[in-house]
Amino acid sequence: MKSKRRALLKILGALALVGVAALASLLIKETIDSTDPENNLPLIEASVGYTKLNVVRANFEWNYITRKVRGPGLSAESGDVPFAPLDVIPDSKLVVVMSDPNYISISVSRADGMYDADYIEIYGDVFTPKTPGVYYYKIEVSYKKGSLLYYTAVRVQDPGQLAVG
Repeated sequence: MKSKRRALLKILGALALVGVAALASLLIKETIDSTDPENNLPLIEASVGYTKLNVVRANFEWNYITRKVRGPGLSAESGDVPFAPLDVIPDSKLVVVMSDPNYISISVSRADGMYDADYIEIYGDVFTPKTPGVYYYKIEVSYKKGSLLYYTAVRVQDPGQLAVG
């Protein structure tokens, strides 16, 4: 009887030590991730056709076990975001892909001018406008752990300029 009790105590002790080690490693990982969130947040890729767009993360709020971390809070309207519009074909589909597909929601809004604060949310498939010009997109992504905000820009070319001669 004594040997069974001793064996049971050893097993329970080993399980407790494994649990403490798992909790400690989780807290260490969260601490490391929260000190450098820029390299640990989900990545985004946006493209129009074969053109991969320049996407800038303007803000984030991410909840870790031990604390909440907020990003720089850049504003497109005040000129904080460095836009680099790329040339795209009119009426082309904009495709947004997140490295972590387990997001709760994603919304895409468009403004027709750089300092236009009136971003209009686009529902369903997102296509570039048919009218030539520069257009700005705001992409907001929500996860259980927080939210991310991105900006990108495209320059829709005049169809007459696209003809190869």
